[in-house]
Amino acid sequence: MSRKTMLSIVCLLWISTAARAQSPKASVLVDLDPNSSAQTVIVESVASDQQGLLYVCDRVTGNVLRVDPKSPKPVVVGRIETRQVDGKSVRADSSGLIFSEQGDLYLTSGAFREIVRIKKADLNPQKPGVAETFATGTEGANGIAFDKRGNLYVSGGRNGKIYRIGPAGGAAEDWAHIELHTRTLPDGKTQQALPANGLVFDAQAMVLYVADTARGAIWKVAIGSDGKAGKPNLMAQSPLLEGADGPAFDPKGNLWVAANERNAIVEVTPEGKVRDLLKNDSKGPLEFPTAVIFVGNTAYVSNFDTARRDNLAADGKTSLDGIGASIIQITP
Repeated sequence: MSRKTMLSIVCLLWISTAARAQSPKASVLVDLDPNSSAQTVIVESVASDQQGLLYVCDRVTGNVLRVDPKSPKPVVVGRIETRQVDGKSVRADSSGLIFSEQGDLYLTSGAFREIVRIKKADLNPQKPGVAETFATGTEGANGIAFDKRGNLYVSGGRNGKIYRIGPAGGAAEDWAHIELHTRTLPDGKTQQALPANGLVFDAQAMVLYVADTARGAIWKVAIGSDGKAGKPNLMAQSPLLEGADGPAFDPKGNLWVAANERNAIVEVTPEGKVRDLLKNDSKGPLEFPTAVIFVGNTAYVSNFDTARRDNLAADGKTSLDGIGASIIQITP
């Protein structure tokens, strides 16, 4: 073997070892649903407060759960109560949540067409606070994000709308629109029509990034000097982004996206290049992941755990072989 060939082999081995060393590692931080496939707990997003504590909202009970990553035992600190609508009890089915700079927690409710709020002082395990209406007129309310002026942006899911709400709340305004789109998933029957799902702002909070679940894409919408929305620009579209949801920027400025249909976390660079960071089958730890957030260099992912696409168990009907609703921790 020539010296040149040996050097080439050593170089390739070094590159391979370095790549493995840099690959993120995923593990289960907390199991939120001991019954797993029964879906007695359903969470669709995760948020963190200024202390790095994690929060999720259980769509079944309406309970807001707080989790300390250092001692990950869920504690109820608030709740969204069911309402009577046309003589029926309707749960909020909250999909997104986020903290304001003041430490108040804001949650979406597509079922109520509202944004509700629990004030910081009321996030109390001894006496869990009850969410109150903050804004109305947000049909299909799903993803949620703040700009630096305290305006709240909410995605409308199937209607493709992005709503904007001022710091004082009240009636939401239609701010931007992602063109409607519906596609048939690989099973040949499931229709997916969510062009405006998860939301996140860039570091300057002047460009809003929108996860287009229906197209497997990410859009960018700039805020003009007058506060109006610029024309949505397609940042990336890829089969790897099938089921795109819950994006978040990592410390290096790359966008991490939960590709729920693929049980994957996908990276999108500022130039729009797309690659898988993590992917697994229905055994987890990713199980229909729906949102990513960062606390320092650590990423946390909410598992929705619905039986679709790569989250189907061997029987093709349910996701029995995974952990169920949970929070996943991803470290460098």
